[in-house]
Amino acid sequence: MIPAQGRPMRAAIYCRLSRDDDSSTSIATQEADARAWCQLRGYEVVMVRHDVGVSGSIRPEERKGFREILSALNGIDVVVARSIDRFSRVTSHFASLVELLDKRGTTLADVHGQADLTSPYGRFVVTLMVAFAQLERETIQQRILRSRVELRQGGKWLGGAAPYGYRIVPDGEGNKRLDIDEEAAAVLREVIDRICDGHTLSAEIERLNSSGILSPGDYRKVQRGEELGEKRAKWTYSALYQHLRSEVLRGYRVQGKRDSRRVVRDSEGKPVRVGPALISDSTWRTLQATLDANSVATQRPRKKATMLLHVAWCTACNSHMHYNTRVYNGRRMDQYVCQAARDKSLRHRCSGNSVNAERLESAVEEWLLRTFGNMPYAERVLVGGNDRAAEIEELEADIAELAESLVGLRGAAKAAVLAQLEARQEALEEAQAEPVSEPEWRWVPTGETVAERWAAADTAGKRLLLLSMRIRASVGPTTKRRWDPERVAIGVHIDDPAAEAAEAVLLEEFLSD
Repeated sequence: MIPAQGRPMRAAIYCRLSRDDDSSTSIATQEADARAWCQLRGYEVVMVRHDVGVSGSIRPEERKGFREILSALNGIDVVVARSIDRFSRVTSHFASLVELLDKRGTTLADVHGQADLTSPYGRFVVTLMVAFAQLERETIQQRILRSRVELRQGGKWLGGAAPYGYRIVPDGEGNKRLDIDEEAAAVLREVIDRICDGHTLSAEIERLNSSGILSPGDYRKVQRGEELGEKRAKWTYSALYQHLRSEVLRGYRVQGKRDSRRVVRDSEGKPVRVGPALISDSTWRTLQATLDANSVATQRPRKKATMLLHVAWCTACNSHMHYNTRVYNGRRMDQYVCQAARDKSLRHRCSGNSVNAERLESAVEEWLLRTFGNMPYAERVLVGGNDRAAEIEELEADIAELAESLVGLRGAAKAAVLAQLEARQEALEEAQAEPVSEPEWRWVPTGETVAERWAAADTAGKRLLLLSMRIRASVGPTTKRRWDPERVAIGVHIDDPAAEAAEAVLLEEFLSD
């Protein structure tokens, strides 16, 4: 291209990197080399644009920096880069770019002198060079993909922040893996134990935030040596719920999020382990069953835990009573109300029953401590047995997941999944063939009295204690507006007398030991 007489060539310098670093091809180096090249030839640099973190496979016109150059082509005679592959690593993209610049009266040049677009042969050579750059890029991509597959199936950590409860450590082979972060793991294990004991996840979120335990985000900042601001991040229901549902707690590698989350499997269909299990398999299954039974869905934590939920019952409609927050003339007048009081369609069974919450809770506490306060407190647990039902259930779920993933697969991918399916099926048949021995219930001493356990428990814990002892507070209807203790009957409620008699024998054996 020949500029107007007496006017120097107007050059736009373009620099691109997939990632900026301190190597010889850094953005600063590219720009310095291009400026020196233009100065040597007497070109006037009228524009400099950078694209950092942008792959050479992306069309030039879709990059922010290069798009700005294209919009100013009326004042540019030549676009200069350090090398041809800075413009593009895709042959078709480069050819389209050259055609576009030709129409606008602009050309390309590179510091290394590889580009000669003034002749058909020169264009052919440049296009061939871009084709080799594209081949190099695709080869690198394939090598990276193979490496990631090998790392994934070999139980290596691929990068990114460690899940809460874990830390990243060297594996001794030049790679990384996960290990237990005991401080964070202790927090998670306590949450899991409390949920399995009957505490709600909402109550746990409230407890974590009120106790000042650092949220996962703030904890990671502290681990990196960063200072926390005055405003601290809080634990959230959704994030903790998803973490408790993730099999990374079992030390497995997982990919995807929420409903698309899947366990990564090896050639035999077994889950790939990327670190030690934070909790045992039995605890994991108990946790998942508890979350399922509670029909957990993402929601805001309750403002107040309810001590007598499923403990307080209405005698008129035979339904459990719910806690209802109420403010009257500026005073808290919280109540327990039956279902009929909340749903008018049930009024044919009951006119609606309510009772002062504070009074009822005090009455139940006084009765419990007077009646059972000095008794040793024991927990009934299931021990022993050789039931592989849980393992069989997991294997069946593995087979169903692998079978579902076969849809749309062909060739080597389909063969790999079929091999995984066959291996999982063999493991299932082996588990199903093993004889089963039944576990048994036993009473395990806690070393505490009922009164001591009650005093140490929070509101949710007191509710669990009442439920475990089958305490019921039956509330009859009344026309009085004031507290009437005569309408409340507190005692041990037995739904199944035969089962209760069997448990009484076990408890008697425990107390006599």
